[in-house]
Amino acid sequence: MKRKRIGLITISPETEYASRVMKGVFAQCNHYGYDVVVISALVSVCNYYKNYLNGELNIYNLINFDLFDGFIITPVPMTEDQNFFLYERLLKQFKNCPKPVISLDKEFGDFPVIYTDDKTPFKRITEHLIKKHNCHTFDILSGPDDAPLTNMRLNGVLETLTANDIPLDSSHVYRGDYWYSGGERLANRYISGELDLPDAVICLSDHMALGLINRLKKQNIKVPEDVIVTGFGAVREAAINTPPVTSYVPSQAKTGAEAVNYLREIIDPAASIAEYKDSPDTELKLGASCGCEEDFSYTRAYFKDDQPGTKYNYDDSSIWDNITMTMLEESYMAENLTGADTPQICLGKIYETKYLLKPYKRFYLCLNDTWLNTDSDIIEGYSDNILLSVFAEANSKLHGWNNHVFADEENKRPFPKEKMLPAFEEELNEGFTPPQVYYFAPVHFGNISLGYAVLQNDLSAPGLIGEVFRNYLRNVNNALEMSRAKYRSIYLAEHDAMTGLKNRRGMKYALQPKMQAAAEGAKIFAIVIDMDDLKKRNDLHGHSEGDNGIMVIARAARSISDEGEICVRGGGDEFLVLGVGSYTDQQMREKLSRFHGYLETANETMAIPVEASIGYALQTLDKNEGYQVVLDKADEKMYEDKRTKKSAEAKKR
Repeated sequence: MKRKRIGLITISPETEYASRVMKGVFAQCNHYGYDVVVISALVSVCNYYKNYLNGELNIYNLINFDLFDGFIITPVPMTEDQNFFLYERLLKQFKNCPKPVISLDKEFGDFPVIYTDDKTPFKRITEHLIKKHNCHTFDILSGPDDAPLTNMRLNGVLETLTANDIPLDSSHVYRGDYWYSGGERLANRYISGELDLPDAVICLSDHMALGLINRLKKQNIKVPEDVIVTGFGAVREAAINTPPVTSYVPSQAKTGAEAVNYLREIIDPAASIAEYKDSPDTELKLGASCGCEEDFSYTRAYFKDDQPGTKYNYDDSSIWDNITMTMLEESYMAENLTGADTPQICLGKIYETKYLLKPYKRFYLCLNDTWLNTDSDIIEGYSDNILLSVFAEANSKLHGWNNHVFADEENKRPFPKEKMLPAFEEELNEGFTPPQVYYFAPVHFGNISLGYAVLQNDLSAPGLIGEVFRNYLRNVNNALEMSRAKYRSIYLAEHDAMTGLKNRRGMKYALQPKMQAAAEGAKIFAIVIDMDDLKKRNDLHGHSEGDNGIMVIARAARSISDEGEICVRGGGDEFLVLGVGSYTDQQMREKLSRFHGYLETANETMAIPVEASIGYALQTLDKNEGYQVVLDKADEKMYEDKRTKKSAEAKKR
């Protein structure tokens, strides 16, 4: 029996909101034996580099509803700073989703919503200001609308004020936007003297509190000496601010767990529901913005251990279990990857950097099958077929991974886009393989879709993707684009622009390694094709008709070039087909017959028929002699064919 699979659709997974939700979703799904697939852009919807942002958001186009049993959506981070374009796009995408969908903390169309209990935290914050700091006058910086979550937070404040006989009329509740700008606007009103400073300003989000505090600070209005300011969310920016913001850790992990319970009642109606125990970390966090002595366990926890200049003992194997940004930067991954001469080498070097992804169990790099074709760039969505280009699997050995790099033509691993990941098709024995988490992230350059990457781990130890993975993929993105540019320049140097066939330079570079790798006794063949009467065709019917004829011959030549053989436009109206292997004269004659058959069929739809002369030569390969001798022999055979046809035409006249 296949395991149930829950899709978590979120954004900016390294932020506090998403990571807290994931914690609850993972814990509950692991308890129930469900797999989780996290599909997420790695940057904020506020990202100013719009082309890059669009490339990130493309990951949501990959979602195939048929592969999931239910979905959890997180609209809150998707509407940051009142940016609704992703929200509206996903709403349209999920409108006809046949699977159950649950939204968290914000309405998402007509789908049901589970709200975090944000009322209790604001009661605690307000009580703290009244009891601890003896505050009597308050302003409230609210949200942009009367959404349920805004009202819940606001009511927590108002009910506590009422219970303590502190009056507050609606004129002291100011509209905000949950972003820095809302706090800055309110600060400007205090600075201008339009509003008097209260004892405390309760902000319904940390970002608004930060905007307020830091704008006031620039005008020498001190927090908390002149006015107390509190926030909500306990985000990193608030904890490391000067002064650190007094805030509250919401119980969003519990909300994520409740979302899983909601889906379980639909997809496993006979199964039991387990209670999720919330983290003890869900509580008031004291910074200095309220006048308390800051809680260093809260503020210092957000400071990185890997500050610039940090030195590591790389001989200590344990450090490899926690890759930091410093370690990523010191790996010189970017320089190593972008220095690769070919796409194959680049993919191999990406494989070699897999240690920077620890402690993940599996890593997949999935690329559009057209990713190298810069003439067919995909801006929205993915190619119909995806190439599994790199697959790395950890084992018990230190830095040990099974090697799977599928870079060359013979080793490609294509799969239909609709499958998303071949691993999804594996029949997982629930008693043997533990529940899994898959993190899907976009691979792109600017707004050009290149593919996507997937990290997989056991759900019991899922890890949380963060800035290391985000910047790792930025290095991959840039390296793949550099490979595309190099490949394109080499392609143009080795291919005929009109027909797309190899030119003589390309023929040389493609044929030489085949000759060197050939077994003893192998044969080499050459077929030479020359279009008949091209000049006459151009003179009588124009060069466009001549070009049409050349393209027909090119397609005919390609039609007789089997796998591993080389098809060439030698110049003008001359075409070549060459190959190394175990060939016979009978096979060569069949190729010539196929060529004539192709032309005969093509001429049925041509206003002006196309003819060509053709000849072949086949001989045992002499690696020292090379290919020119067999090519010259085939050329002579072609001219014999041309002379024979001209002689026959002369006799008819």
